[in-house]
Amino acid sequence: MKYEDLSFTAVNKDGIEVICDILTVIPNPEKSEEPYVIYTDYTMDEKNEFVENYGKIINVEGEYVLKTITDPKLIDLIKREASDEIVQYVNKQVQENLD
Repeated sequence: MKYEDLSFTAVNKDGIEVICDILTVIPNPEKSEEPYVIYTDYTMDEKNEFVENYGKIINVEGEYVLKTITDPKLIDLIKREASDEIVQYVNKQVQENLD
């Protein structure tokens, strides 16, 4: 767990509870109250790098829920938005304030 405030637990496809960390928060241009996130559960890919997952945070009856995104077009949009200089700057500031 890198940042307690940006960490959460989830159940993976094998039914095991894992700790995940949000790597980047991206504004949702359609619904500002439902931001997109890039997160990792620290599994490694074939290049020995952390796998990045994509999701959207939604509020369901006062509880925040992460909805996983698998649509390739939406993932491409999230990746493009994450590369935006302003988004990168804001995420860097958040991480520095958490350190």
